[in-house]
Amino acid sequence: MINAGDERETIVIADDDPTIRAVMRAALEKGGFSVVDVDNGELACAAFARHQPAIVLLDVEMPVMDGFKACAEIRRSPGGETVPVVMVTGRDDIEAVDEAYRAGATDFIAKPINWPIFGHRVQYILRASHDYQQLRRTEAKNNVLLDAMPDCVVVIDADDHVTDLIPGTFENPLPRHPGGIFAVTDWFPEKIAKAWCKARKSVAKNGKPVSIEFAFDDLQGGRSYYETRFAPYVDRHILAMVSEITARKRAEQRIRRLAFYDNLTGLPNRQAFRHQVDGLLAEARKDDSRVAVVYIDLDNFKRINDTLGHTIGDGVIKAIAERLSKSIRRRTEEQDEDDIPTGVARLGGDEFAFAIHDFDDDGVLRSIAERIGDQLRKPVTHDGHEFVVTPSVGISVFPEDGECVEDLLKNADVAMYQAKDAGRDSVRFYSGTMSIRSLHGLALERDLRKALEDDAFELHYQPKLELGSGRLVGAEALIRWQNDEGEYIPPGTFIPMAEESGLIIPIGDWVLREACQQANQWHQKYSFAPRIAVNISSQQFYQSDLQQTVMKALFEAGAKPSLLQLELTESILMRDVGKTIAMLEYLKNTGITLAIDDFGTGYSSLSYLKRFPIDALKIDRSFVMDLEASNDSATICAAIIAMARELNLTVIAEGVETVSQAEFLQAQDCDQIQGYLFSKPVPASEFEQRFLATSETHFALESAGKG
Repeated sequence: MINAGDERETIVIADDDPTIRAVMRAALEKGGFSVVDVDNGELACAAFARHQPAIVLLDVEMPVMDGFKACAEIRRSPGGETVPVVMVTGRDDIEAVDEAYRAGATDFIAKPINWPIFGHRVQYILRASHDYQQLRRTEAKNNVLLDAMPDCVVVIDADDHVTDLIPGTFENPLPRHPGGIFAVTDWFPEKIAKAWCKARKSVAKNGKPVSIEFAFDDLQGGRSYYETRFAPYVDRHILAMVSEITARKRAEQRIRRLAFYDNLTGLPNRQAFRHQVDGLLAEARKDDSRVAVVYIDLDNFKRINDTLGHTIGDGVIKAIAERLSKSIRRRTEEQDEDDIPTGVARLGGDEFAFAIHDFDDDGVLRSIAERIGDQLRKPVTHDGHEFVVTPSVGISVFPEDGECVEDLLKNADVAMYQAKDAGRDSVRFYSGTMSIRSLHGLALERDLRKALEDDAFELHYQPKLELGSGRLVGAEALIRWQNDEGEYIPPGTFIPMAEESGLIIPIGDWVLREACQQANQWHQKYSFAPRIAVNISSQQFYQSDLQQTVMKALFEAGAKPSLLQLELTESILMRDVGKTIAMLEYLKNTGITLAIDDFGTGYSSLSYLKRFPIDALKIDRSFVMDLEASNDSATICAAIIAMARELNLTVIAEGVETVSQAEFLQAQDCDQIQGYLFSKPVPASEFEQRFLATSETHFALESAGKG
């Protein structure tokens, strides 16, 4: 609903976490909405009655009245039957989802909230609601018109002649008739006339009403639909009542399109594609043929959305979808190579798929995939911009790669990611690669164990700078692994394996010991030693003797607890709040400082955050990296900093790479930053030489990144 004197639509948000409400409000107001925010379900109902908003966002767990009860109450309120109500919840169990829908929820948004796309998600839900309401109004209008318009009444004798006719007032008139008494075959085309005659005979024989539907091509180039109900009349005559059902049919077709077709491109969606492939598989089982599923993902498409916005991105997707459809040709003897095939589907985002059946060999599949690549690589021009989009293509084949649609899609998806791993813009066939990856994983785990035994890891240190003064105030310890061939293995490769195998605990213990020893060495050698931050994994945190492990590492190194900072993620903190608070209080009481890492990507609520004995928040690098391209990221960063100020917490921004990012953070009163703008992580000796063994302790933004 649009408020009087205000063209902006109103949104009511209810959440007992003021931080969530603040970030929601900022994101939605950026999107042009007027926002009313409250902290419990009872106030949400009152706000709904007062403001009659366009959409309501409800947290599930709130005081006074929870989200489920508030949703049900809104549904019972005047005007509440049709307004979209979206549940915002961290509960991901099926029962919670079912309960939300039973309460009348339109949709739900899971926590942790993906803030960069939150506003777009709300816009999409609201737009879908508007479309649905418009569809309901159209259907209601059509029903009224159909009821108001008299049907065409036809009397037919035993020889299939029309003896009487009262024409209806149709939007699309029936074909002209000869007048007088005339044969049905002189009025309708042969196929429809035969259907009328057959229905008349059935009624005459059985004495029971019969209904049929038929259609004509109208003068505007579309189709007009009619329904005829035949019933017994007097003197062996049959009465036929003709109604026009064009509006109903078109509404049904539109509803079907909403369910089975992608709204942006008009292509079949994932559900429709499953049905198509199911049909092909049924045929293939009968004639012992093969079916291929081709899975296509556009490389680096996220950059277009992130840089130029979703409007431009949607335009490019539409152009790519049209080009993709035209580049796939049916290869059958009955069809020319220029025929456009059916079956091209948009699975979501920048992912497409199609199926091929009755092909001779895999060379045909590769040829088609390569032809797709050739077409998609051609520049796409949209809204004054030119883009070059490349595809990564994965192919799976029935029956060797799967017996059902889901297996074929999953394996084609695996093959597609293999194409991406191989450098993108390539084609890969599924060939049991998971087994190969498993072998690779076993080899990686073996090498990790050997590296731990051989003390082959090392720590690099990245400086943390105080924004206001430019002083060095700390460093983050980051593990590095150089294999026997002298190559550094990326942490993103070996850390997940360490977590999966359980090696993360002894590796984490090694990092703690090494960082404490280094902190003490620098403290003994220099008048100032930076506090060293160490990341703690979830497995480390929840082992029963973490406190003893930390204190032992400090004791053996002779290091003061004040030289150590532990960084933990939100997901670690929220797993077992009671146990977490007790453990954190113990560690903090020793003098160790505590920081929440990657803040903004988890789901901790403000009520819990205030209970944790935390000293600092680290803004996740994904928000910092998007500062120059995304207003959402800037809003989130500003909100986190403001919230931290209220809680008297230090704010650290990681991943700072440009002067403009640093200047924005400085303008928002961020305390500390770290990132490649000043230094990448470096070995301890280089860190000492550059940042400790020098009288130059001040770093200015204007000279940042020059050394």
